[in-house]
Amino acid sequence: MEKREEAEMKTPEVAIVILNYNSYEDTLECLESLKKINYQHYRVIVVDNGSTNRSAEILLEACRTENTEFIKSKANLGYAGGNNLGIARAMEEGADYICVLNNDVEVSPDFLNVLVPFMEQNREIGVCGPLICEYDSRENVQSSGARINYWIGEVPILNNGKKVQEIEGNVIECDYIGGACMLFRREAILENGYIPEIYFLFFEETEWCARLKKKGYQVICNCNAQVYHKGSVTVSKTDGMKEHYMRRNRILFVRRNANLIQKLFFYAYIICAISVKAVIDKGDRKYLKYYVEGMRMRKSARK
Repeated sequence: MEKREEAEMKTPEVAIVILNYNSYEDTLECLESLKKINYQHYRVIVVDNGSTNRSAEILLEACRTENTEFIKSKANLGYAGGNNLGIARAMEEGADYICVLNNDVEVSPDFLNVLVPFMEQNREIGVCGPLICEYDSRENVQSSGARINYWIGEVPILNNGKKVQEIEGNVIECDYIGGACMLFRREAILENGYIPEIYFLFFEETEWCARLKKKGYQVICNCNAQVYHKGSVTVSKTDGMKEHYMRRNRILFVRRNANLIQKLFFYAYIICAISVKAVIDKGDRKYLKYYVEGMRMRKSARK
């Protein structure tokens, strides 16, 4: 009986997975903010995603602490593949919760003390995220989750641009939690699988959350917890990357996740939208190949 009560009182272990690609300065800053959190039972897994600068060397040295582990990938596996390396390690080592945290995020000291007990009390929640605030103007909201519009392949962000005080304290049920900070329970990952790697970048977390909802889990943003996100730091360093993957994966996401009627509407909508944009802005025609790529990719792969 005593052992059972002791197990029930045990603080859940959280593994925090941070992905780095050529941005060790941001990762070091993120690690510094984690040193200040007041949650007791956590560890950090830093994954270097095939960086071409000195990131691996610098981060290996920075991770020589008691609760921090370093993994080096030989190649850039994309957002999903890189994070999956860390998630797999966390699952192997028995973490109760896995927090996927962008390296360009600074956390508030109590973010896990808010999210973990909340998820412990609400077992139907598969993933919970904090209120994501702007890094440079911290009174402004960047995201409190998002809705998924399968009809037009868009993911409108909730409360973007509002003041934190307007929604602070709210608990918001949504369709998708931004990848800047997502806290998953172990059971949800076991049932849902890892992040789908077919996307490489963009829409992978959207599908991950969408699949959870279809399995009956809730996706929640708890605005009592807050983090501060710089936003797309790594992607902005590579010309054309965002345009490529956002357009290609928008098509792929709808093909893999929408129902038949939604797909038929979407195809008609996207053909009209692309045609109009190509007429108005001739420069936009160069992006047509990305939409075509999204249509031609095999959609059946789970990765």
